[in-house]
Amino acid sequence: MAKPIQTSADRIGWGDREIVEFPTQAALDEQFSLDRVKNLDALFARRAQAAEQARARFEMVPAISYGPHPDHRLNIFPAAGEPGPVQVFIHGGFWRSLDANLFSFLAPGFVPFGATLVVIDYPLMPVARMSDVVQACQMSLDWIAGNIGRYGGDPDRVFMSGNSAGGQLVAELMDGAGQRIKGGAALSGVFDLEPVSRSFQNDSLQLTPAEIERYSPLNRALRISAPLLVAVGGRETETFIDQSARLAEQIGTKAMIVPEADHITIVLDALADPAAELNRKVRQQMGLMA
Repeated sequence: MAKPIQTSADRIGWGDREIVEFPTQAALDEQFSLDRVKNLDALFARRAQAAEQARARFEMVPAISYGPHPDHRLNIFPAAGEPGPVQVFIHGGFWRSLDANLFSFLAPGFVPFGATLVVIDYPLMPVARMSDVVQACQMSLDWIAGNIGRYGGDPDRVFMSGNSAGGQLVAELMDGAGQRIKGGAALSGVFDLEPVSRSFQNDSLQLTPAEIERYSPLNRALRISAPLLVAVGGRETETFIDQSARLAEQIGTKAMIVPEADHITIVLDALADPAAELNRKVRQQMGLMA
């Protein structure tokens, strides 16, 4: 296991794992907040504008139902021309907020290069439970496998990415997936739910001990056979960097540190921009670059 990054936190034992114990509740809460992100309101405004511009620029098939729940919906940005690989994106928001429309800004990073982009929604916690969220994401993949050919996507070349809570969901879905998912990218993910359960985020999430144990990828041996890129912003909190480093080592690779990226810009700029190294690595994984 990678040696976790230590700051003002002390390390204590918890079961057969080590966890980072911060000296105050406020210090722990900061790890799972956006308090360190500079110019946050301006970033949110830029993100919303970029999403709106992408929806105006590219064809989008919105709110397709992949299941019975009102939040079993996905948006598709079809590729033009011959069927190409599919990039499925799972948004974050600590499993309890945000939606697919907001991440429409990813289209310029994939659609012009022959990829069909799918951005999914899922039922949100705490009304839904973690099992419902994971099941919904799996249902979306089932739907994509049977239907994406109608939207310029090749069902035999499905890749996925996600950030924050979406990064955890990528790891969950790729665990034991065999050859169905051809590759993935987990960006600034939450791979151990135990510290989240001790933070302010749990006031609404109400994670149970069973959920923490079952849905923490760092808490078990993963069976991931397809390439998984683990990346984290260089301006993330210590816990996000630590967990990404540990997951990468667990699967036999090294986490990619995206310089100057924070919890918002790792997607808004690094994944969405065709000129950015992260986007290029993901497109290379998809066979869209030499």
